[in-house]
Amino acid sequence: MMLLFSLVACSGGADSTPAQFSAQASNATPAPSPTPETPRIIAVFGADDAAAFLSGIEQAAADSGITIEPVSGGNKALAAYEAKDDTVAIVYLSGTEQTLPQVDFPVYAFAASGQSVSTIPYLGYDASSAPKLALDSALAYPPHLAPVRLIGLFSDETSPVHTLWSEQKASGLIFAKEEYFAATSEIPLTDWLNETLARYFPGMLDAVFAETGELAIAAADVLASLGRDDIEVFSAGSDADLLQKLSPILVYATGADLERAGEMCFTEAIKLFSGEQAQSNILLPESFWYEDKK
Repeated sequence: MMLLFSLVACSGGADSTPAQFSAQASNATPAPSPTPETPRIIAVFGADDAAAFLSGIEQAAADSGITIEPVSGGNKALAAYEAKDDTVAIVYLSGTEQTLPQVDFPVYAFAASGQSVSTIPYLGYDASSAPKLALDSALAYPPHLAPVRLIGLFSDETSPVHTLWSEQKASGLIFAKEEYFAATSEIPLTDWLNETLARYFPGMLDAVFAETGELAIAAADVLASLGRDDIEVFSAGSDADLLQKLSPILVYATGADLERAGEMCFTEAIKLFSGEQAQSNILLPESFWYEDKK
């Protein structure tokens, strides 16, 4: 009987242990759920026609966990924007825009036309060295020998680009065959080029030098229509979406590297999330060759 009692006692002890463990587990305090991080958003305004700029921002943000939100429209869209969560804005300022509406979230700007923005940190563009960079490239182009035989296309006879051209003529580096001034000419550029080029057979000209992208594109179109692949076009500007139109005829342009500008703006804009002061910077012109684009 004593043996039976011992077995019963042991059996009862074994059954009670799981019950006691379950009671302790049910009374344990659950671990707190982690607080989700507030999403960080960079809203990009004014870059509707600047795909390379937006691409630069998106590439820079690739592994950052920051959401890039393109917003159509410039200042008007910025003023009406209702910021969500933790938001910073990057604004692409084109034309003559240099003022921004008052908003209740941090803003960083890119002054794409060289404007001065006094109220916020921004990336500026200094195009003053672009004409010399373009003209030097035209003069140094491998098939060309000084004096280089050029047709010059300018906005005005008093423009700084024409002043530089005149200095190079005086130095003997340029043999100016023809000059066109858009502001004073009574003949549309297309007609003027057709008439002018008819007087020069292949081998008589080296290149066309244009002050702006618009003039350069017009020249390249006329040369292509005439089948003149013996003459290249060099542009001192990148307006009129010229960088997307480089070709075996329109071989060179100088201007702002918009993709690089987007990367630089992103680098400074993310500082604003933590309240750090973003720095203003200056972007300088770069050379763009058709050969590099291929």
